[in-house]
Amino acid sequence: MDIKLAENDKKERIFVDEHIVLESPSVQYAAALYDVINYNRDYFSQFMAWPHFVNHQVDTANFLNSCLLAHQKNDGKTYIILYKHNPVGLLSFNRIDHTNKTAYIGYWLDSRVQGKGIMTRAIKILTEYYASRQIIHCFVIKCTVDNAKSNEVAKRCAFVYEGRFRQAEYLNGIYHDQNTYGLILSSN
Repeated sequence: MDIKLAENDKKERIFVDEHIVLESPSVQYAAALYDVINYNRDYFSQFMAWPHFVNHQVDTANFLNSCLLAHQKNDGKTYIILYKHNPVGLLSFNRIDHTNKTAYIGYWLDSRVQGKGIMTRAIKILTEYYASRQIIHCFVIKCTVDNAKSNEVAKRCAFVYEGRFRQAEYLNGIYHDQNTYGLILSSN
């Protein structure tokens, strides 16, 4: 699989295929991403706590700026998912444990483009990219048991079910069980 990385105008881009590009955070996408969040607010809020705190486009811009800083410092890596040149979601290493070369993956995708394999292809390319450069060896996805789509994405990306943490996620006033999946990739 050919993975291309382009750097121009200080933007990092990973080309997934002819329709999907992962691009480092940029406030130029704040308005469009805010619109995606606003459209999906009720849907996203079923599985994530943060949509309740994103009430204005400036909230999205501030978040993207903080992601860019973490991205540049290698504390985390966030990529805007562009599908046919339009921002439709985010894919990130929310936390990177550099000592153990482990990355904790988070993602969300506009419900209007789900079911096209966008997230599956993006995660596969991103994990291969970081593993092939020996930056990350172990990838982890955690998601609530009730988030069927997120659990299915982990499985389609060849992540192995590692176990369930009881009441590990507090969301909307209720504790939820959380599934954990792991993927080990070696550059050898």
